[in-house]
Amino acid sequence: MTINKTWHLANKMPKNPSAEQRINWHIQHATNCSCRPIPSKLLEEIEKYENSK
Repeated sequence: MTINKTWHLANKMPKNPSAEQRINWHIQHATNCSCRPIPSKLLEEIEKYENSK
């Protein structure tokens, strides 16, 4: 697992993010950095979010 420091510095998680902001941040994070996986609870939220569209 390697951290992409440049990406992290340029893409801070907003304070008090909405569910959509949190989901989008984590998806972008997984695409640009391999320091950690998307948390399992959030993966469940993403699935629910995608199914509600």
